[in-house]
Amino acid sequence: MAPIGAAIRVSGGLMKTGVRETREIGAEVVQFFSGNPRGWKAPALDVADATAFRDYCGAAGVAVYIHAPYLLNVGSPDPAVLANSVAALAECLRRAALVGALGVILHAGSSITPDFRDEALRRLPGVLGPLLDAAPPGPSLLIEPTAGGGAALASDSASTVEYFAALNDSRVGLCLDTCHLHAAGEDLSTPFRLGKVLRGLATAVGRLDLVHVNDSQDPRGSKRDRHASLGTGFLGTAPLPGLFGSPVLRKVPMLVETPEAGAGVALLKELRAGRGATR
Repeated sequence: MAPIGAAIRVSGGLMKTGVRETREIGAEVVQFFSGNPRGWKAPALDVADATAFRDYCGAAGVAVYIHAPYLLNVGSPDPAVLANSVAALAECLRRAALVGALGVILHAGSSITPDFRDEALRRLPGVLGPLLDAAPPGPSLLIEPTAGGGAALASDSASTVEYFAALNDSRVGLCLDTCHLHAAGEDLSTPFRLGKVLRGLATAVGRLDLVHVNDSQDPRGSKRDRHASLGTGFLGTAPLPGLFGSPVLRKVPMLVETPEAGAGVALLKELRAGRGATR
């Protein structure tokens, strides 16, 4: 079965805050930022805390992922931004190994201007390949397509397939977000259509490692990345059974990234069990 969970806070410590939230929401998979999601420099890591958290999650069977800060942009034409992004991503991968994370999620990035898109895609292997060569064993790098605004390198199905073809690295996995896909213009309005988009991308890329299940505050095609709690936005809950109707998606971890995490986790578990009523 697909593990179900949520993004958690760890600002009070991985064991003190992170474990408490994991237990409260009944998470089978968790994700967190290892520092300020909108900053470059991560705070000092308490190695004892990280080790205890790794051991707890291992014993409890909880899968762990780390999300890289939003500032990172491996498509930037600015050499300083690119260098800072690579350094920050290397640190995320190091921390992910310490906590026993399965992967680090990185937004696909932006070329800033449309004219730089081809060059940004062309250089991806040279940017990410050496970083992965030097990364500690264990965590994978997962690329997450964005909502499509601001010269995004990967957002809808076509641009995501193009991105992975340019990268051409089997070590890199795929993380999809239902809000992002909806905002990028994909039709996820029914269980069939949601499942079809996810299956199509998993097949085209060759893998699907994680799904962020979020509603959207904005209509389809808005290009706006504004999550809403499940059932409160333009996607609603009617399409969500499509997450669980295919062998391709059967074991892919799924998590919500909204404040009402407990309710979202409970709803997805009901749907997984075949008991969920859509509305």
